[in-house]
Amino acid sequence: MAKLTRTVNYANYRWEEYVLTDEQLTQWKTGDEDIQQDIIDDADWELVRDKPIDDYGDVEFQED
Repeated sequence: MAKLTRTVNYANYRWEEYVLTDEQLTQWKTGDEDIQQDIIDDADWELVRDKPIDDYGDVEFQED
């Protein structure tokens, strides 16, 4: 039996955004990292775009 093998490295880059409320914007501008982290953790992120990337390795021929 003969076969071809290869490795595939697959990555998916995503761009997400969250629109701050006026109150969150005011809190964000204080510079308090704990508050900023809370906003990030509680955000309902929306997918804006994504870009899948395939990186195919060299094909190898194998014969048993």
